[in-house]
Amino acid sequence: MQGEELATRTRVMLVEDQPDFRRLMVALLDRQPDLEVVAQAGSLTEAREHAAVVRFDVAVLDLGLPDGNGADLISYLRVTNPDVAVLILSASLDPASLERAAQAGASEIMDKLSTPGELIGAIRRLGTAESPDTV
Repeated sequence: MQGEELATRTRVMLVEDQPDFRRLMVALLDRQPDLEVVAQAGSLTEAREHAAVVRFDVAVLDLGLPDGNGADLISYLRVTNPDVAVLILSASLDPASLERAAQAGASEIMDKLSTPGELIGAIRRLGTAESPDTV
């Protein structure tokens, strides 16, 4: 049974520059039996390094990163992990930034003020999708 459970887990990569928020996200997601955080990054550079070697189903990206915009990572993720779904989780509600993320191919965009249940639900939904849909 344990092998079956692992086979159905949604593998998540978190890209968030705030270490405390990233730790909270890991704690939240790791409590879910069907979700597994397989990589964490605090910058675009770190995220690219992980994406080159780690397979994941859903990437949760912040837009405001120290070395660029999270939207700049989406096309790279689609090359290294073609079936990846991308959830933008950002405190920025700047329409231009959100439009940029949508045009880059974000599967879904959420505010960081979303409830834990909404976030977990979105990750589960995106992790079980056949192919990445964009907003």
